[in-house]
Amino acid sequence: EVCYQDKEHNLQENSVGKNRLQNLGSFREVNQINSACTRHANDESAAGLENECDENVGSTSEDEFDNIQKPAFLVEGDPDFDSGPPQDGLEYLRRVRWEAAQIPKVKVAKLIKINLKSEQTVYMPMIADIVKCPEHLMPSKHWEDDFLADFSELRLALTQLDSSSLQKSNHLKRHFHVKEDNSGCFSGDPMLSTVLRMDAVSRASMLRSGIRSFESMNTLPRNECAWLYALCAVVDTPLDADTGASLRCLLRKCAQIRSEKSDCDDEVVMLNILVTISGRYFGQSDN
Repeated sequence: EVCYQDKEHNLQENSVGKNRLQNLGSFREVNQINSACTRHANDESAAGLENECDENVGSTSEDEFDNIQKPAFLVEGDPDFDSGPPQDGLEYLRRVRWEAAQIPKVKVAKLIKINLKSEQTVYMPMIADIVKCPEHLMPSKHWEDDFLADFSELRLALTQLDSSSLQKSNHLKRHFHVKEDNSGCFSGDPMLSTVLRMDAVSRASMLRSGIRSFESMNTLPRNECAWLYALCAVVDTPLDADTGASLRCLLRKCAQIRSEKSDCDDEVVMLNILVTISGRYFGQSDN
């Protein structure tokens, strides 16, 4: 009985094994067929793509615009303009697509330059060039170099100066013509203690105010020149945009007054000092 069961079990296993082999063979045949079909389809697709590419060569830009303007959300139907404002998003999209269809894909504008020039909006003011002056009134290159070296030394000394050494700095007093009063008023000559007590914002603001005041004058008073010189000596760098523009205005105004002079007097010397500071030291000159 046991032997009979073993034989029956072996027969079942052999039967299952044959079925598995048959299934495996069928599976391999199917794979071979699928692979052949896939290769054939790929060959046909490649040929079709080549033909399509050949057809697209030299075609107009219609297809390109169709691809670019392809709607991301397709809606069907015509818009209903008689119903008033769009009642939903679909109606809104219908109207948008309808309006887009009325516009040509390429619009070439015919520009009439004469009309454009007469109707052009002035975005930038017309600013005149810096006025030239007679050669005999202009400082020499050697004088400018020596003055700028001395001015740079002064600015460096002011940055290093503290309140404890204020009374000991005879060199700075000679530059600022410091008087022996500490009123700190804006009138009179600039006091060394006054300009040193200012913060960076106050110095730049007072310099811009002084330049605006000077722009309304026809001459350069000595007191005005002294204050502008003192504030230029302590103003912080790099300059902000407003202060840089003000120094450009200072250069322009000094050049204008200097161009009207004929003799080299004290005012011309003061003008040359401010022109050299604003133009060369602070880089507002065109040269």
